[in-house]
Amino acid sequence: MSTAEAMHELYIKCKDLNLNFDDSPEREIHLESEEEEAFFRLISDFILQQKQKKVIEEKKF
Repeated sequence: MSTAEAMHELYIKCKDLNLNFDDSPEREIHLESEEEEAFFRLISDFILQQKQKKVIEEKKF
């Protein structure tokens, strides 16, 4: 699998996940380091931004 294919697969897997860490004091995912936590927060923020953009475009606010 090429890097581009792997990145595309990762995007597809992440875009439908609910990655909000702030909803619960217990995380469903065990994070190994601060760097890994930062990565997951970055992905979560991106997915949230995309959902917000869609809501704004559809004028559902």
